[in-house]
Amino acid sequence: MSDDREYPEWFLWFTEHGVRVLILLALAFVAFVYVRSRSNTEERLLAIEDTVQYQAPRSYTPPNLDAYAAADVSVRSLPVHQAVYVPVYSHIYYDGGRPYLLEAMLSVRNVDPKRSVYVSAVEYYDTNGKLSKRFIDRLIKLDALQTIEFLVERHDVTGGSGANFIVEWHAGTKDTHAPLIEAVMVGRSGTNAISFVRKSEPLPQWMAD
Repeated sequence: MSDDREYPEWFLWFTEHGVRVLILLALAFVAFVYVRSRSNTEERLLAIEDTVQYQAPRSYTPPNLDAYAAADVSVRSLPVHQAVYVPVYSHIYYDGGRPYLLEAMLSVRNVDPKRSVYVSAVEYYDTNGKLSKRFIDRLIKLDALQTIEFLVERHDVTGGSGANFIVEWHAGTKDTHAPLIEAVMVGRSGTNAISFVRKSEPLPQWMAD
């Protein structure tokens, strides 16, 4: 008994080519899974690499001056001698004169890519011009592009709104680039925060005295 029913053209085409279509779909699915799996693997590897390379910022600790020792170098042997004034704000005023306490960090950066600079004094003065603290007690050396930092904590209110640093630095040659010396002030109260930077000013008259 013959089957005289008529089938749609798409059905006839699928019966003829269906196996090839299914194979191509399977290959496409396998390729998609492979690419997606490889992409996920690369992302995981990158995430692991970032985790390994990432170093959390360290908490501040006063610098170990022994690590900056200027062995076999004296101030008299260094022909370049400069002094700078750095304004610092232990607090500022707001809301009719209320004090807003600030944390201050002095940053001394040797920006010369080839030569060392030396620091012989880091002195902290209060608003009345009285010496409050000496941060170093010896000649220290900053290698090329090296930085040293000194912190005046928020609870240290001895400096006041007119505090300042006097920093004296030295170099072995006049070709040495002057270090970048600046103070960074940061304060926070509740959800409010403030920060600003003040750069140093040269004091040629300080050296003349």
